[in-house]
Amino acid sequence: MATRLSKITLVLLMVALVMASGWFTSQAHHAVLRFNLEEMEATADRIFLGRCLAVEKTDEMVAGGMMPVTHYTFEVERALKGKFQKKIKFSQLGHPAQTAKAKGNAITMHGQVVSTSEFIHGMAEYQVGERAVLFLIPDYMDGKFTYPVGLYQGAFMISEMPSGNTLVRNSINNQELFTAPYNNWKMKRDDAKVVFPERDEPLINSGGGISTQSVNADKETLTNKRGALPLDAFLNVVAEIVSAHGSEKGVITQ
Repeated sequence: MATRLSKITLVLLMVALVMASGWFTSQAHHAVLRFNLEEMEATADRIFLGRCLAVEKTDEMVAGGMMPVTHYTFEVERALKGKFQKKIKFSQLGHPAQTAKAKGNAITMHGQVVSTSEFIHGMAEYQVGERAVLFLIPDYMDGKFTYPVGLYQGAFMISEMPSGNTLVRNSINNQELFTAPYNNWKMKRDDAKVVFPERDEPLINSGGGISTQSVNADKETLTNKRGALPLDAFLNVVAEIVSAHGSEKGVITQ
């Protein structure tokens, strides 16, 4: 009988093949396709800004075996793509890491205790009270699970700075967000409307989106800034990408 870890590996390989997510797991190692912001929008079916309200770790029957599953509940503050109720609940495979309380033989990562039978390296995780902008892929495995585009790439955590500025970044510090070449999974370079990685100025007017003088200023700010980005400028450019591609604009239904 397969071990729990091998079951997790099998399920994740199935996900990689079915969803072509671009990552492969083996003993908690992975390789992930890099996504620029426009391709993230094309790959996600839901994009929203919200605050985490609840985290529920459990074990459920998945693909013929008991698997670690985490249910997250968010309050949606702003919908950028797709329809949402005021509260959204979604599920990811794996359990988040636990805070290390004492030194010992436990495996730790960034000060958190991890278990190879429960923790999926690279999977985004959230804590109660945290705010984030999430680009979620379409639900898979009969609608049971989702995760952010490119795992950690499509989860942008929000920080309130002492200066009063509100910034957003993913766990790789927004690397190549506007300069990663199109990986041709959900869209090709010829379909680009806003992000052109090969150009000196990679963010341009979409020619049919919601470009305004303010949004153009946001693009200049994002292009010239490294690391964490201003939240409002980031959201405005995401909204333009959604509009430029004719995607369903975000709506909070109730």
